[in-house]
Amino acid sequence: MSYALLEKACTNCKPSSIKTYWANILALSRVAGLSGMPAGGGWLNDKLLARIAAMPLNRFKRFTTAGVKASQMYKAKRPNWSKAMSGASERYAQVRESGKRTKREAANWPEEGYKALATLAKTLHSELEHLEKKKLWSRSDLYHYQRFLIVLFYSKHALRGDLADVRYKKPLGPNWIAVAGKGYKMHIGEHKTSRAHGPIELTLGPQISEALNTFLPQLRRLTKHGYLLTTLRTGNRLQRQDMLRLIRNTTKDRLGKNIGVQLIRVLKVSAAAPEIDKAVQLQKELAHSGAMQKKYISRGGWES
Repeated sequence: MSYALLEKACTNCKPSSIKTYWANILALSRVAGLSGMPAGGGWLNDKLLARIAAMPLNRFKRFTTAGVKASQMYKAKRPNWSKAMSGASERYAQVRESGKRTKREAANWPEEGYKALATLAKTLHSELEHLEKKKLWSRSDLYHYQRFLIVLFYSKHALRGDLADVRYKKPLGPNWIAVAGKGYKMHIGEHKTSRAHGPIELTLGPQISEALNTFLPQLRRLTKHGYLLTTLRTGNRLQRQDMLRLIRNTTKDRLGKNIGVQLIRVLKVSAAAPEIDKAVQLQKELAHSGAMQKKYISRGGWES
């Protein structure tokens, strides 16, 4: 079975989502003890479903979704897998709405919370400052500075894995980065919820902009693929799953915590919890929605 068959089966899915589904299907096949993707869906059986049901909720949810997508790829009916996916999604939503940390979150929650990423970025930068005075980088220099840049970016902006899909070179495509004044702007036109919420527009602050000013000239010199992130050994574009693995490996090595982008997003929102709680309380007091509340904000004097 091939990636192309998943694309054909998942007609309404975004390319980034298909990549994620494919990576998860491959991971599920490894759980099943397979070395390759079989031609048929017989391996998506109740025994495998029972095995993943014993896993932590977030992995169970991920693997049931992978199983359902794989069954669609095979054009095979797997009602037990669909039922398990719905149940896992409902349980996960209940946990998120309760505000309680999952077992995995509790085990990997850094002492500083979201600030831990900024601290880690500062540490990584201190080890690489000498590169900012080096005229010609090696591919290894580029890769290690890139690791710092990724951690710095996620310490400011809690995207999903979309950073790996960003281009700096034309044709830019839906996800791109470009110079804007003295800094940079980033446009994420293709992401998981872009149909519902539109593109994500980011104005990158001075720290990230300074790092990009150092990084991009070396990236242009050493690579030709046009994407912001690159691999160490081949100099090819760094794929999303490899960037996500790099983040987890770096945080595990440096912080002793296995922190992925999902947890980074939880950390950032949790850090803003007091402000969010105040906004929600004000909405209740005024009997407004969030959108209506914004209309009641006055930012200046009347202009005739």
